[in-house]
Amino acid sequence: MEDRSSDIIEIKDSSVNVRELMEEIESRLARKPVSKEELDRLSRWKFSPQSPEGYREFDAAETAHLFEKGISPPKFTNPRFKYIRGPIRWAFIKLIELYSFLDKKLSENRTRAFYSVLNELILLRGDHEKLKRKFEKFYNEFVELNYSLKREIHPDFVWSNEFLYEEETLEESETIILSRLNPGDSVLAINPEWGKFLKQLLKAQIEFKAVVWNSAQYSYIKEQVTNSIQLLSFEDLLPAPPLPTKIVSHSNLCLLPNWVLEKLFKNLAAKTSPGTEFIFRYSNYSNRLVSPFQPVLLTQIGESALREFIHKLGFKNIVETKSSDGFVILSFRK
Repeated sequence: MEDRSSDIIEIKDSSVNVRELMEEIESRLARKPVSKEELDRLSRWKFSPQSPEGYREFDAAETAHLFEKGISPPKFTNPRFKYIRGPIRWAFIKLIELYSFLDKKLSENRTRAFYSVLNELILLRGDHEKLKRKFEKFYNEFVELNYSLKREIHPDFVWSNEFLYEEETLEESETIILSRLNPGDSVLAINPEWGKFLKQLLKAQIEFKAVVWNSAQYSYIKEQVTNSIQLLSFEDLLPAPPLPTKIVSHSNLCLLPNWVLEKLFKNLAAKTSPGTEFIFRYSNYSNRLVSPFQPVLLTQIGESALREFIHKLGFKNIVETKSSDGFVILSFRK
């Protein structure tokens, strides 16, 4: 699977000096002849952020441990300390340990103030993540509305510019779908909207192919997320068989026209092999607008009628799981 994750190297160890590492790479390249393909690949390496300390996500527990650890006596591995031996070395170590102990006792007020500030930072970080997720929901609704009104717009989602493996909180229905996929599975993602869920598949190292029917979404995903994306029309809907053994639709099925959904399920029945597993989700209401005025979605799905329709097409093991975020996760097998 060809994707952008293969060109990204993440350095979390603060002891790694990125600048020295790049100088070492350049010096080795100067001594060893390399091909043009290798140079192109090396030129796409990204170190985020570019700093002597490297990249390390904030960890409150580790920060508190470093603050409490205090001063440690030297290991005397440096040649400069080779003359410090015997009782002098012992006395030197004890003196440093005594100073570290007294420093901890004399700085109790400073420690309390530090933990107060640390607690406030944790709360602020949580509020920031909530606001960011809320903004993404509003922005996604804004983009979808403009496309439905045939307006030209070039979307720019926050998550597409973040580091690929930065931690993100998923909705409950998204977590349920992701928990049913494994790195060894062969997955086909149908209509993945603007590709945010595909980033989660990349993060989980799940091999996949994706199909989209919107040319704007296709261009955005291909540029920002992965090359494992195929643009089809409503006439084709699915790629040519054989299809992967797990087929997932992360977007709300109710955003598609009713005739497209009916044709999609019939194509799935005709083109997939026995044993293929399907995981879809849908909601008859908009879950992104916190407003009493809900937009009318393209299709309304009746749960009992849907089960009967899927069963007549020859599918089995039909299970519907309701999540707290308003979605119904629909799973069944061929």
